Amino acid sequence: MKYMKTTALNYRIIVEHEHLEKNAVYVAYAPSLGVSDFGETIEKAVLNIEQAIKLYLETLVDLQQPIPDADTGDYYVTTRSITLDKVAHA
Repeated sequence: MKYMKTTALNYRIIVEHEHLEKNAVYVAYAPSLGVSDFGETIEKAVLNIEQAIKLYLETLVDLQQPIPDADTGDYYVTTRSITLDKVAHA
């Protein structure tokens, strides 16, 4: 009997709120993989990208391509409001 090794890999996922013409969606992406997906809620966007990442990694395995290294360490994302007195228009 052949046993398969199960491996858990952690990849950073960033979720952003995007406004479309009539709707708003959440876009999730994994920068180190170049994979993205979306959903109507944060939870749905994360669920969708988890499935997209799994499909991407399984495809790499099937094609005998290397799996990208998992993300490690702490990662911080923040935003700051920057006030400009004058803005040049292009």
